Amino acid sequence: MSFSRELRERAAYARDLARLLRFGMENPTPYTKWLILDRLRRRTGARVMVETGTYEGRTTARAARRFERVYTVELDPTLAQRAKEHLARYPNVTVLQGDAMQRLPEILQRSDVRDALVFLDAHYSGGETAHGDLAEPAVEELVILHRHVDKLRAIVVDDFRCFGVNAGFPSKGEVVRQAEALFGKDFDLSVTNDQLVLTRKR
Repeated sequence: MSFSRELRERAAYARDLARLLRFGMENPTPYTKWLILDRLRRRTGARVMVETGTYEGRTTARAARRFERVYTVELDPTLAQRAKEHLARYPNVTVLQGDAMQRLPEILQRSDVRDALVFLDAHYSGGETAHGDLAEPAVEELVILHRHVDKLRAIVVDDFRCFGVNAGFPSKGEVVRQAEALFGKDFDLSVTNDQLVLTRKR
């Protein structure tokens, strides 16, 4: 990432902090969201990150510098190819093109995937982003993740504000109820900074 771009993102983070103080945090910038992920990594001891919804790969690149392994899934073939080229310098990153509903089980069955933080961000967001069978598959993805619960340290469902608002998205209540039903025994649940966050109980 260029120095000027890093400066712009840090400035955006400062704006996020100001919005937070005014209770105006609705959609944090990617840099702010990354800081949350990195804090979760430290807090939970996660060593592997699994990301659905690569897009430009900025979060992936940051994760590559902190996690032992990073797996990222992008539905759109053009975006996936672009991400592969952009992330080729990181030997610990694997970019997979395809639907997260099919790719997640493949990733989670791997022997090197354990102590994982899963970042669910694969949904239709307009523009060049892809639309799969479901506009927002998080409810179904949680079912897949639960089959591999012993490998998980944390789960983050991004863009919580969009649930129950954007076309094809399940309601906020639906995704929270699913998370509680599947993970409530072993994980703490919270909603903060536009994310539903599940962390393994200590």
